[in-house]
Amino acid sequence: MIGSIARQLASSLRLAWPVFVIFLAQRLLTLAFIYSQAGSVEATTRRWDAGWYLRLAEGGYVYPNVSPEGKIRASNLAYFPLFPWLVRGIGNTGLLSLREALIMVSWLGGLLAVWAIFAVGNAWYGRGTGIALSALWGMAPASLTLTMGYPEGLFTAAAAATLLCLIRRRPVWAGACAVVAGLLRPSAVAVIAMVGVYFLLELGRWIAWRRSRPDSAPSDATTDAEPDAGRPRPLRAFLGAVLSTLGLGAFMVYVGLRTGKVFGYFTVQGEWGQKTAASFTEYWKGIAEGLFGSPPMVLIAVTIAVCMGYLLLFCLIVFDRRLVLASVYAAGMLVLSLSHITFQHVYARQLLPAFVLLIPLVRMRVPRWGAVAALTLGSLLMAWGGAQFLLTDNAAM
Repeated sequence: MIGSIARQLASSLRLAWPVFVIFLAQRLLTLAFIYSQAGSVEATTRRWDAGWYLRLAEGGYVYPNVSPEGKIRASNLAYFPLFPWLVRGIGNTGLLSLREALIMVSWLGGLLAVWAIFAVGNAWYGRGTGIALSALWGMAPASLTLTMGYPEGLFTAAAAATLLCLIRRRPVWAGACAVVAGLLRPSAVAVIAMVGVYFLLELGRWIAWRRSRPDSAPSDATTDAEPDAGRPRPLRAFLGAVLSTLGLGAFMVYVGLRTGKVFGYFTVQGEWGQKTAASFTEYWKGIAEGLFGSPPMVLIAVTIAVCMGYLLLFCLIVFDRRLVLASVYAAGMLVLSLSHITFQHVYARQLLPAFVLLIPLVRMRVPRWGAVAALTLGSLLMAWGGAQFLLTDNAAM
């Protein structure tokens, strides 16, 4: 069995090699633009959440977070543990500094992500679509964070691997991948929902299968000896669904114990000023304040325009029966990302892992030379724009 798995991985790597080259080229382009303007690439590990992850890898979780003046500040318990754990583990070997380890883990996560995204696209539509989907994701809005010390690449890899396991009818493995996602970002709720819906679909298929069986069917017809490999297996799907909750659930329990509150994670989020709208009126009021406040935030306007594009793309995949699980994941990501009315400028970054929303774009009938030209130009523009934003904008991503 191990040999079979090794052969499958080797075959997948041979098919997917272009996505690794494209992803690394996109990241190196961004670094080149950053270095040409700043003379160093230190900002990729120092600015915004990258700096928080670096400090978390250095000193662990702090709660309460008290300033030297005795003022309570936002706690780093808002950040999930797996990414800084990996950074600290590599840093403790002495082979790399923590800053270097931060970038290494981020880029390796991105490489795993494009591999998993390729595998999903290849399973549905073929190799060309898999390559295009991975390449487009690598230059999507907010892809700057894939060059920085962020866990977006690792989380996307876990989400895409979960979806791939479900496509291949391996729900227990999907649950294991969802555990990894649950230790990386709160958006793992969308991944868990995907595994849960798979269980419900499998249960429905099993009920329909049982009803369609002839009365004379033997009592052991559901044993593993039955040659029907496509037979519904609701027990495995249920185990996968239960397993998928363990990563996120464990961290929620840990934060609750550290804060002394059952819903301690939401308390910590409140310290950061995170607020979810209680009504549509409050939500649209918050959006309007971001768009038309004083001074108006161009970044928020651009981000909301990107989100409108994502919503349109969601409408194009939601009615495709083949993409039902992808639609569940995309819907979860959209709700989780767009439901809060604070930090509106991070909407695009929070939606970066929703790679399935890009499927309609790569399914468009475009000549190969046109696709290559668009990819090249888009990668250059995103790399240049990301470097400009990183070095000039004070808004946290």
